Amino acid sequence: MTELRKQIESLAVESGKKLIAADHSSLQGVRITTKTGRRDLVTSMDLEIQRFLMTKLVELVPGCRFLCEEYIPEMGDVVITDPKEIDRGTCFIIDPIDGTANFVHGNRHSCTSIAMTTDGVTQIGVIYDPYRDELFSAAKGKGSFLNGEKLPVYDCSMSEEISVFGTAPYDDSTNKPTFDLGLLLYEMSADVRRTGSAALDCCWTACGRFGLYAELSLSAWDFAAGKLIAEEAGCLVSDIHGRPLSFHGKPSILCGRPTAVSEFLKEYKG
Repeated sequence: MTELRKQIESLAVESGKKLIAADHSSLQGVRITTKTGRRDLVTSMDLEIQRFLMTKLVELVPGCRFLCEEYIPEMGDVVITDPKEIDRGTCFIIDPIDGTANFVHGNRHSCTSIAMTTDGVTQIGVIYDPYRDELFSAAKGKGSFLNGEKLPVYDCSMSEEISVFGTAPYDDSTNKPTFDLGLLLYEMSADVRRTGSAALDCCWTACGRFGLYAELSLSAWDFAAGKLIAEEAGCLVSDIHGRPLSFHGKPSILCGRPTAVSEFLKEYKG
């Protein structure tokens, strides 16, 4: 498992180089389109990175299947269309560019996220931020690492830390409850942020830059790798009400240090 994790890390870093090259060229040749709405962007770089990862990973783990953000027709034989299929066999859950809007607008806060599950249990999580050259990774039961250094396990109160929240930009029904959530986090925390990358929000909570992260609607590829990285660093990860977090559907997420999560759950009325 350790060797496999290292190989996945190498693929994530190689994907990051593609992202940086496109960024440095001012996205020349990168096609940008929308999917479900004006905020739901996809670029040709998303597709290029995902195609690269799927091709390499199926060579590493023959018989694996994939749940990914983007659909690539020629890879259809190994693609899961129903998230419930994650519960059997080996599956890679991939977000080729988490923070696509940041990438398109030059905000330089995006990453590649790769999780490997076995019978529905996440065994490996790898997230690479090429802009900061930060490689987050975890293997179940082995701890979490940032650029090879093990992340410490500790606890904190919300009032001592910055909280971060996501705005679930593809689901307008969450607009008001999301900003009500943001107000609550602001009142309970040292300050709040909104970064545009769920995967990095999990990682930055795991490494202590944030004390708590919350969002009302996500897909499995947004949080699969980040969930394991945060948990292996001592964080609690659940839905917004403290219930087990599922890969099925569009769940909410709550990720933070145990005391911070306990404090939030006592106050949250959503």
